[in-house]
Amino acid sequence: MGSDLTKLGIIGSGPSSIYLLNNILQHLDTLKNQIQTIFLFERENIAGMGMPYNPVYTDIYNLANISSEEIPLLEKSYADWLRTQDEEKLKSFNILERPISESKVYSRVSLGHYFRCQYNRLIKKIGKSGISVVQHDNCQIEDILKINNSDYLLTDSNANTYPCSSIVIATGHAFNEPDHVSSGYYSSPWPIHKILPRNKELFNFSIGTLGASLSAFDVVTSLSHRHGTFTREGGHLKYFKHGDVPNFKIVLHSAEGWLPHLQYEQVKPIREIYRHFGRENILRLIDRRGHLDIHDYFDAFCRKALMDALTKDGIWDVVEKLNKNCGFKEFIEAMAEKHDFINSFEGMKAELNRARDKMGTETPVHWMETLDDLMYSLNYHAELLSAEDHIFFHGEVMPFLMNVIAALPLQSAEILLALYDSGCIELKKGRVELKEDSFTGDGTIIYMKSETEPTLELKYRMFIDCSGGKKFVLEDFPFKSLVKNETICPASASFSQTPLPRAIKEKYQERIILTQDKQARLELSGIQIDSGYMTIDRSGNPNFGLYDINFTHTSGLRPYSYGLQACNATSLILVETWVNDLERGKNNASSIKNVTKIYDDTTNL
Repeated sequence: MGSDLTKLGIIGSGPSSIYLLNNILQHLDTLKNQIQTIFLFERENIAGMGMPYNPVYTDIYNLANISSEEIPLLEKSYADWLRTQDEEKLKSFNILERPISESKVYSRVSLGHYFRCQYNRLIKKIGKSGISVVQHDNCQIEDILKINNSDYLLTDSNANTYPCSSIVIATGHAFNEPDHVSSGYYSSPWPIHKILPRNKELFNFSIGTLGASLSAFDVVTSLSHRHGTFTREGGHLKYFKHGDVPNFKIVLHSAEGWLPHLQYEQVKPIREIYRHFGRENILRLIDRRGHLDIHDYFDAFCRKALMDALTKDGIWDVVEKLNKNCGFKEFIEAMAEKHDFINSFEGMKAELNRARDKMGTETPVHWMETLDDLMYSLNYHAELLSAEDHIFFHGEVMPFLMNVIAALPLQSAEILLALYDSGCIELKKGRVELKEDSFTGDGTIIYMKSETEPTLELKYRMFIDCSGGKKFVLEDFPFKSLVKNETICPASASFSQTPLPRAIKEKYQERIILTQDKQARLELSGIQIDSGYMTIDRSGNPNFGLYDINFTHTSGLRPYSYGLQACNATSLILVETWVNDLERGKNNASSIKNVTKIYDDTTNL
């Protein structure tokens, strides 16, 4: 086996690490003789929560955006754990309604405490197996140095060093862009407390957000609760802002003018890689250059599955388009048109009414679930896509998926609509640009462009970038020695066309890489990894024992990895790869045939 697991270091203790520990526990028969010590490094004082769920970063008004039935099972389910908490504890989580439901969404801080409890239980069980578990909380790992083919040295912010034989980078979210506090500009909403009023000084002005995604709604919920009161009248939520803030308002800026769809009933809430097709089916689509054509994938696996799902949903016009062989791009455009309401809030209101009518009737939205399944499957084969297909997927498909499939809880929709009815929220369509003169010292100037109107200049006393999704470049990688020594390299994909058309050369010239044999590749977001999440160096060689399961770092080759189900799937792939390598005595993750066998052998992956 290429990797020595004797002294295993795990950097980060959020959900990816928790599911990694859980999957190690499930494979103790094989791994307990290979792993002597697990070192856990967590930068915060409290381990086992993860940034999105830690009260240092989030707020009791922020919802978890996922229900218990959608969370991969640990020792105890999230809902069952909530049922064991006393009234005072639940109240501290802002959970006031009973009974606890498997399908209801609760506060993010409650989910963080759930994970903390499961984390401690996992550590205790692994420790009882004979594996030593050493925790280093409040320990910021600053650098990683590769000593040789099987040894690494970690250095923390206090210059302490830790030798490890293998490392898993599971650091989660990082927010490195600077804020311009004097101009009221925040490069992200995290930690959420930095944008909240202090000393009872409320915001009697309009607040802008870049993006209308789930992160923007965290801003909306946290600020609106502090500037007014929500009450329920006749079954509908109403919002009344405080009398001393008549000008309080939140303006969401969205390039497409979309609000996300609402959470929908699902037939099978847990995603699986091979639900709609089998391993052998996809292997047959790989061409002689090792590419999986995304449009062949759509024709072979998506078309019929989506037609069946849309038929169940009664969306006959799109069924007809698919029956007439419309392509992937045309399908996205057809479904986007249905989402492109003249007024997105009125569209959400109609959708919420439909969702309320369906509540308790177990009526799924089949096409959303099916598309989510199919894109989840594609995600774990995305290293097979050509550069041209990556351009299409990242540019055309991902924006649609993140706006439509990244579903909004019904509770959040009620809050938005209550704010809309009270005139306290607005959505503006158009692309926003920040320039050198945007930060004025007494506000932030944004430049909003649309297809039909001249550029509009707007100024906000507070403006918060909630867009996320920035292209991850190597300069942002946190462990600089790995970058400096070329232990890691940017993710890339080979072009299917040779020679490259002039239009591609001109448009992507800054991202085109020429290999030693003069082959053109496109630099993607993130770093290069193999199918088992082992990092690859600049020469194309695997770094045995150095793994990265941070979704930001792997976003180029695993573009549709998000949420807790992907945390579990990623860690399971990693552990199953270790087990496979031990059984076969060599690294098997570099072979797509071998890694897809892992997918096939593992259910609910």
